[in-house]
Amino acid sequence: MNKKINIELILGLLILIISAVSIFYFSSKINIFNKIETFQINSNFFDIGNMSIGNDVKISGVKVGEVSNIELDKENFMAVVTSSIEKNIKIPNDSTFKISNNGFIGSSYIEILLGNSEEPIKNNDYSVNNIDAVSLEEIINNFIFK
Repeated sequence: MNKKINIELILGLLILIISAVSIFYFSSKINIFNKIETFQINSNFFDIGNMSIGNDVKISGVKVGEVSNIELDKENFMAVVTSSIEKNIKIPNDSTFKISNNGFIGSSYIEILLGNSEEPIKNNDYSVNNIDAVSLEEIINNFIFK
């Protein structure tokens, strides 16, 4: 009976240690401990493809933020995509926001092509130059039927 209690105690401690390590690992992945200050940029698109909340925002292939909200503008029926960008990144207000894909079946992300303006985009501003997502089906249909 004493041996059974020792095995149960060791297994219980092992499960506690694994649980604690898992909690710290996943909390570091979702930035609970090292919060990065961000600002919001809104972009209007006619077609966002398979864009979803949490997708990356990149400049020259480097992640600088993520998509934090997607909603429909009920006045003009355009998708409004809100991006959270690291606060230390200064993006010119004439930059182009383009929805791109990682390969043919990869996830969507917003690619920011920097402009030449001296004035940066401020918190909760709307981007001016936006390029919609291009679907593979649309390209094939245009090629076959035109």
